[in-house]
Amino acid sequence: MRPIALAAIPALMLAACATAEETTAPQAPMAMAAPDKPHIVTVQSNSEFDQTVAQLKTAIEARGFKTFAIVDHAKGAASIGEILAPTTLIIFGNPKGGTPLLQNDSRIGLEIPLRVLVRQANDGVEIIHEDMAHLFHEYGLEGLDKNLAGIEAALGAITVEAAAN
Repeated sequence: MRPIALAAIPALMLAACATAEETTAPQAPMAMAAPDKPHIVTVQSNSEFDQTVAQLKTAIEARGFKTFAIVDHAKGAASIGEILAPTTLIIFGNPKGGTPLLQNDSRIGLEIPLRVLVRQANDGVEIIHEDMAHLFHEYGLEGLDKNLAGIEAALGAITVEAAAN
């Protein structure tokens, strides 16, 4: 190859990189994404912490999901003499919804069952969960649009109900 042609290759590669557009994962319609964590969906609750947790449990159960675990992080911190604002994680799911995802890519087992965190923040109570469209994209879950739509609809309804006063 000629020296001039070789010298042009890095310049062309640099130019190609400069014109590439960055894309982001779509956000849930009611999402307030933290600037540094666009894959985290946060919903502000209109209720106090304990009421929000109770409403979340009720909303999960009403939709036929099984609650697998409830993790009280503040209680855990207290067990070692530390103080933590009220923070509770609820882990729940439905094998009917999760199994097709696991069959597509079993690594999604790191993310499911579903998890919703309720935390007392400085400006009120927040209900937080992963953006499922982001997770589907990250794991390359293809051909499961109906599953994604169902999960997003359920999470949306559950969090809106839990956030209501």
